[in-house]
Amino acid sequence: MKNLEHQTKQAFLFSLAFYIVAILARFFNLGIFPILGSLSILLSLLWVILALREIMLSRTIANGERILMALAIVLFNIIGGIFYFFVWRQRVLGLMKK
Repeated sequence: MKNLEHQTKQAFLFSLAFYIVAILARFFNLGIFPILGSLSILLSLLWVILALREIMLSRTIANGERILMALAIVLFNIIGGIFYFFVWRQRVLGLMKK
């Protein structure tokens, strides 16, 4: 199966950027806010699916960790994503030295 590690991080970063721009558009009462908000939600859905795929296909983590990571990403979208990419991802991909 094709490796989508780079695309997962790229989708997350685009989602994060669109969330920030959408919040700024809302703060400054710009009419483009609904469009930016919708795009950020769609990008968020994409990276969540890709991250869940990475987690479920990982051979380096236990099932309990897998469930915890999946719940954190689904329930705490952007905050869970930041935690996933900066804390858990190396272990999920098997890049962490033992």
